[in-house]
Amino acid sequence: GFYPLKVLGILVVLLLCSLKPVQPSSVNEIEILIPVDFYKLPDGLTLVGPAPKELELRVKGPPSVLEDLKGNAPMYKLDLSGVAVGSESIAVNPDLIPMPAGTQITRVNPAYLIVKVDRLLKKRVPVKVVVSGEPAGSYSINDTLAKPSTMLICGPETAVVLVDEIFTKPIDITARSESFKKEIAVDLADGLKICSPSNIVLAEIYFAAKVATKRFAGILVQGKNALFEYNILPGTLTLEIKGPLNIIDNLQPQKDIQVFVELKDLKPGVYVRRATISLPVKTALVNVEPELFTVKIFGEKP
Repeated sequence: GFYPLKVLGILVVLLLCSLKPVQPSSVNEIEILIPVDFYKLPDGLTLVGPAPKELELRVKGPPSVLEDLKGNAPMYKLDLSGVAVGSESIAVNPDLIPMPAGTQITRVNPAYLIVKVDRLLKKRVPVKVVVSGEPAGSYSINDTLAKPSTMLICGPETAVVLVDEIFTKPIDITARSESFKKEIAVDLADGLKICSPSNIVLAEIYFAAKVATKRFAGILVQGKNALFEYNILPGTLTLEIKGPLNIIDNLQPQKDIQVFVELKDLKPGVYVRRATISLPVKTALVNVEPELFTVKIFGEKP
């Protein structure tokens, strides 16, 4: 009698214990950013401007799975095979986001991705060298060359048609006077790229001494190789001389310029003669006033 009842009591207790409600496993919710990848863009088309790079997801799931998800975010691949020229708003399909088992996406932001599409255009344009700073005081840039002198650019048609030339990044020429060469990248507007093998050019920068022109007045006119006493009228002249700025600035006319009239073999009498003018190296005569001189030779020997 008593023993079966005891067993029955134990069974009832065990049954009641087994019917206790099961504690649900904990579920968390987090926000993550996932990258967007565009693919299957039709040939001859290109994206314009900044395309959306990320989606914000709100995800529900077990804490351990969510923790892994933070460091190993999936990618959303957006198929562009159906787009045409213009602006398109494409709905984000959460079913295409590869999520781990046990997780659920509760929100996607933005719900639509806006892409702008244009025709892809290629165009060959000249390359110009850009410099910054000033060369050494008495020098100026004589010429700049880029090799290659042209490059093939490509990008959205609306942007490419506006480009007639492209420029290098600035090259510093501060206080320089010696010509030099430098490899430098070209500077492109957003959305454009170089379709040539490289976006590097060899820039060649050539300097020359600055040229100045200056008037020098009151320069004495001498006679040379005279056999007799003489008189030259007028006794001075004015010269306009051109040359490198550093030479012209430092030129001392009475010392650096010789002006004479050749009197060799001239007998007494009155003559009209031109003066011979000797100038410093690298300078040139622009103008002389007067050009003709009256020479009077007297009978007395000097």
